Parts: sequence; C-alpha cells; structure tokens
Amino acid sequence: MKDEKIRIAEIAGLLSLPEDLIRQYADEYDDHLPHSTIGKVRLYDPSAVKKFRVIADLSAQGLTRVPILSVLKGGRSLQDIAASIDEGAETSVITPPPPPSPELGDEVLISVRRTSDAVSRIDQKMGAVRDGMTTDTERIIREISLLREEVNAQRLELRTLWSQIRELEEDLRERELRKSWLERLAGRLSG
Repeated sequence: MKDEKIRIAEIAGLLSLPEDLIRQYADEYDDHLPHSTIGKVRLYDPSAVKKFRVIADLSAQGLTRVPILSVLKGGRSLQDIAASIDEGAETSVITPPPPPSPELGDEVLISVRRTSDAVSRIDQKMGAVRDGMTTDTERIIREISLLREEVNAQRLELRTLWSQIRELEEDLRERELRKSWLERLAGRLSG
C-alpha cells in the first residue's frame, strides 16, 4: 500500500467531496501534501488522504489557511487555535472534537475501491470469455451436427457393404454346392 499513489479524483471519491474542492485544497496546501507529479498529474501518497480530510474538516468549521497550516505542521492543537480566535470572549469556548484518525479507514477505502475496480475488470474479461465460449459452443455444435450426418452416411454405406457381402457369400455357397454336386456327378459317371 505504501508504494501506491492516488489521484485527486480518487481522493475526492474517498472523502465524498467535490473534485474541484479537493483540487483547490491541493493548490492551496501544495507544500504540505506529499505527492509526486507526472506531467500535469499529481499523484499523492495514501497518507495525504488524512491531510486532505483535516483540511476539509477545518475549512468546514470556518478556520482560515494560517490555523490549518499550523495543524498540518503539527505546531498548534485545535484547542490552542480555538482559544486564540475566541480570546476575550465572555462565553466559554466550545472546541470542535479533533478529526478522527482515518489512516486505517483511508487505506481500507483505497483497497476496497481498487479491489472493486479489479473485480470490474475481471467481470469484463469473464464476459468476453463467456461470449467467446458461446461462439465456440455454437461452432462445436455445428461441427458435431456435420459429424453426425457423416456418421449416418457411413453407417448407410456400411449396411450396403454388408448386404453385398452376404449376397456374395450366398452366391459363393451356391457355387460351392454346385461344384461339389458336379464333382460327385462326375465321380459317379467315371466310376
């Protein structure tokens, strides 16, 4: 999982956020999100998903770029940032809960998405194989039908040959009988 890279579109899908918003965060916090670039395409480490989630959560809570950068760098906690924003306020500060640690969840989501894509590709290949098998099956059925016709024709020819052999055997028996009768008759006449 560590060597795999994720595109912005995949991150948007994992976080259920618009791709344009993720692109905006990517541009704004580019230096703090681990990525590599191939041409115009940015490929992010899976650990960047957690940072995108933190940026999205903090932005949704109304925090600006400076406090978010502080959290991303690990310098100040959310409670410190909230206290400095609300300094001098008469009411007590209610700090939002820290974002959940999504590392494992993100990896699971990435794995699920990639597995789903692999299953889709396998289904497509199996569909092609099924189509090919259908075509092959139809061709085999035609070949079997032709072979049956040929076997039936050979059986008919074999029956004809057997009939001819029986007729020849009967003719040969009759000739043998005649020959033996003629030999006996010739033996009686000469004797």
